[in-house]
Amino acid sequence: MRATRVPLWAPLLAVAACLAFIAAVASPIRNNPGGQPLPEPSPSHPIAFYDEREFGAALNQTQSAPVQTMPGAHVVIVPHHWLPGYLITEGFRDLAATRRISRVILVGPDHVNAGIAPATTSTLAWNTPFGQLAPASDAIAGLISGGLVEADPETLAHEHSIAGIVHAVAYYMPDATIVPIALRHDMTPDQVSALASAVDSLVDDETAVVIAEDFSHYLSAPEAEANDKQTLAALSAMDSSQVALWGNEHLDSPQSVELAIDLARLLGDDTFVLRQNTNSGILSGTLTPPVTSYIAGYFTAR
Repeated sequence: MRATRVPLWAPLLAVAACLAFIAAVASPIRNNPGGQPLPEPSPSHPIAFYDEREFGAALNQTQSAPVQTMPGAHVVIVPHHWLPGYLITEGFRDLAATRRISRVILVGPDHVNAGIAPATTSTLAWNTPFGQLAPASDAIAGLISGGLVEADPETLAHEHSIAGIVHAVAYYMPDATIVPIALRHDMTPDQVSALASAVDSLVDDETAVVIAEDFSHYLSAPEAEANDKQTLAALSAMDSSQVALWGNEHLDSPQSVELAIDLARLLGDDTFVLRQNTNSGILSGTLTPPVTSYIAGYFTAR
């Protein structure tokens, strides 16, 4: 009978498999001398909607602009589109320069109405290039238990008005916690008002509510400028009922701006201060449709 010939590489393969097994077993023991099972890492949102060049350009432009603090600001409006990224970074820089912010309530539109409820949130932490941003767990739990928002981390992970803004929060306020809220377009004025009342109870000296909102869409630059004048008049008049009647020709999330106005009124901040107003046509040099406009500002007491 002919003997079976063992390939020369077979013993080497067996040795390699043994070494791999030993390494797999020994590794956690080395890192955990007590021999107890290591805890699973807490789930968190991965980095999303971050462009290093885009963010860097916004930072460079912000660094060359003087700081303009926002006295008395509890409710702040910035864009969520990163074409005017300097409006986002300047907003967070100047807010951080105004006072210590330990909690940010970040509100933006649920652009595609993907949420399981009119208002959705996430209980997870957010990974950013500048460190992990922790959720304000108690505040989030309170909103959920009150039936005003529902946890839907999948929707928020794919919503750029939230997931695209957390990087600026982490950069300027690395020790802050976050309450992220995305609002669907079918959220009613009564639901917005109820949420504003609940958020009002969360606002203290170290809390800021940031509305990440873009304004007029799809029109020409002159048309966008004309509509922005109407929007600015409504903001100055604290007229959330007028805002509720508008659509994309004025802003992409009436609900977010309704919430801003309702909340500012509850807080006694009855004056809107405009920081900047521009549009993508002016910034790009293309004044024909589709143009998106941007308003940055805050509410304060008169």
